[in-house]
Amino acid sequence: MAFLALPPHVALAPLVMGYWFIEDLDGSYEGKPIRTTPHAGAVLTLNFGRPCSSEFAAGAPRSSLLGIQSRPRNWSSGEGCSFVMVMLRPPGLARLFPALGTDSRDDMLELGGVLGDGAARRLCDDLAAAWAPRRVAARLDDWLLLRLSASRALGGVEQLGHAWTTLLRTSRVDEAARAVSVSRRQLERWFQVYAGYTPKQLLGLDRIQSSLHATQTGKGDPLQGFSDQAHQIRQWRRHLGMTPGKYARVSKSILAEYFAQARDAAPEGLAHFF
Repeated sequence: MAFLALPPHVALAPLVMGYWFIEDLDGSYEGKPIRTTPHAGAVLTLNFGRPCSSEFAAGAPRSSLLGIQSRPRNWSSGEGCSFVMVMLRPPGLARLFPALGTDSRDDMLELGGVLGDGAARRLCDDLAAAWAPRRVAARLDDWLLLRLSASRALGGVEQLGHAWTTLLRTSRVDEAARAVSVSRRQLERWFQVYAGYTPKQLLGLDRIQSSLHATQTGKGDPLQGFSDQAHQIRQWRRHLGMTPGKYARVSKSILAEYFAQARDAAPEGLAHFF
């Protein structure tokens, strides 16, 4: 199985974490379950070959938008799987797909239903024709930048981006609301509409990812953001379905080992738990 993570255009960095390419052309991972963890971000997936199968009602479309997830999900690869994931920060989901935060929450939407079948097909065909990852990334840059320039941000979307930056720095919803000069209630409404979750809920998902990353790599404090170890264990059970102790005892897949290297370089939440 092959992996590659590429950064977006600098103008897209506040919205997009990166472009992550995965291939299983020889089917080496077929029959081995893959489990993705909750993540405070959305994923635009575009397949060049056979899509991975999933537990979602949308099945395995050629292109999809996976909203912010609050629980683990199961996937399976197979021969011919090849795709790129555009990892969207909450402000990226809000700005690029402003009407879909609630609809995509804990769900997968077919991109054809979002853009129209013709537009989704043309995008996939254009990326498949580019083939090489760096050329694909360049075409994704162009497509996303054009999407930004062709649409005007809805009310609250620009403020949400600044608020999210403040939330990550301070972990305080009230301070994030003050930073964009709105009430806490108004900020919560914006996050609910555009991201599908309240600021506090998104911070909780980000905290779980930080704790998982620290546990995987031994870098950082797995307890950071939790009041104590009991609080950490309760949140792990709720969002990951296991305790930190159990996670340490199970074997990790090549995916988990690769994705654990850096939080903003690859989706470290992708893990084979079983």
